[in-house]
Amino acid sequence: MKTSVLLDDSDRQFFASYGVNTRRYWALQHLDEQQGCSMVELSRVLFTDKSNVTGIVDRLESQQLVERKTDPGDRRVILITLTAQGRQLRDHLHGLHEAHICKQLNIVDIEQLAHVRDCLRAFSENIELYLEQIKASSLP
Repeated sequence: MKTSVLLDDSDRQFFASYGVNTRRYWALQHLDEQQGCSMVELSRVLFTDKSNVTGIVDRLESQQLVERKTDPGDRRVILITLTAQGRQLRDHLHGLHEAHICKQLNIVDIEQLAHVRDCLRAFSENIELYLEQIKASSLP
């Protein structure tokens, strides 16, 4: 728990020095991986509700980092996409953030970082599976 709090605080300070907060960075990161993401999908991956995502997207849009587009398949759905400026900032921050993580964890190379990331991903998958099992067992 303490490690998580320390890493969150470190990330908050790191991203603030570049004019974004942690959630906005992770939104940029996800939008780079999946162009044309709905607000609902973005709220799911950021672990927040849709009203918070609206504020995040509003700020990113005011910085000209993202834009809203109507889904051609369903005009009721708004898709969020990165602008060229948003992709440039995401690319710039991505490498710096990986170096920041390596430095604070005293990881000497990207392979070690990948191993740590794989372990954390496995933990997350196990927790998600466990939560799904709890949810399924509590259904009538």
